[in-house]
Amino acid sequence: MRLTVVVAVAVLLAGVLALLRAQRINRASIERDGLSRFRDTFRGRFPEILLAHVYRYLAERHGAVAPHYIVRPTDDLQRVYGLVDLDLEDAVLVIADRAGARLPRAIELDELKAGVHTVEDLLRYLEPFFRPEVVKG
Repeated sequence: MRLTVVVAVAVLLAGVLALLRAQRINRASIERDGLSRFRDTFRGRFPEILLAHVYRYLAERHGAVAPHYIVRPTDDLQRVYGLVDLDLEDAVLVIADRAGARLPRAIELDELKAGVHTVEDLLRYLEPFFRPEVVKG
């Protein structure tokens, strides 16, 4: 009887440890898959090149190494990434330039302050500059 209880406890303990290990591996896999999750959130709504460059810029800005970082559509650009005013303008220009998209003109950059507060807002703002007819060479 005593041996049966010891074996049952050992099997139960091994099962709990295996479950905890599986959860940890799953969590690590989700974190590595940050770029894929970001793309899946917006697939079909924005060009893939725009999604990749915005994700990379925000992950770098936050000090993370892509693709291990989760970027959410509702992330506040000012609070989470410190992007406000001139920093936000710089971000837009860097993202567009890296991707080979048309750079916004000064008058177009004025719209940033009023309408761009979240990651999704940033994508909506940048999308027209990434249309095939406006992409550089």
